[in-house]
Amino acid sequence: MKYLILLCISVLTLSASAQNYPFANDFSIGSILLNDGTQKLGYIKWFPAQEEKLIFREDADGEKKKYKPEELHGFIVDTLKFISLSNFDVYAADYAFLGNTSHVKHSFGQLIDSGSFTIYLVLFRSYDALSGTIESYPNFLFERKTDSGFQYAAFPYDIRMTDKKYERAKENLFIFFRDYPEITERIKLYKRQDSFLDIIMSMKKIN
Repeated sequence: MKYLILLCISVLTLSASAQNYPFANDFSIGSILLNDGTQKLGYIKWFPAQEEKLIFREDADGEKKKYKPEELHGFIVDTLKFISLSNFDVYAADYAFLGNTSHVKHSFGQLIDSGSFTIYLVLFRSYDALSGTIESYPNFLFERKTDSGFQYAAFPYDIRMTDKKYERAKENLFIFFRDYPEITERIKLYKRQDSFLDIIMSMKKIN
């Protein structure tokens, strides 16, 4: 129950604005995870967007050092853990209007759960022609390791688009979760007005 409450608060808050992460606008105490396996404690600032550099300093008034997402394994702030991710597709403004997914070369994803497959929450920033502003588009990203590398499948969370496009977005999940019939059945029944968090919790139980 505690995990569900934390997950709901986290996702529902982030769907409103990427700036609601504590480290988006100011430095937060945390640690960076280097690619060689070491960990450094200090102060972290990162605005959640693809290709955005993380700013780190070991002391409150120390020298700032910038890291590209691919230069780190990840970082931790409070109970939030983020992992560096590369080369995956998400659903954003281009999909909502044109039906095309957006490619992410490098970014950090918030780790939600791991096991046979891994679940992340990622935010993609792009221009929304409807509002005329830059918006954050939340996606759940599912990852599993194969003989040829990592395989990914994304699903949009609370993004303004038609029911038809949501139905089309479910297709990649059917392929990704083909070995989990109980998951694919729940996804088939999912409608845009339903809570996708219920499916995430069922995935966690299986994972």
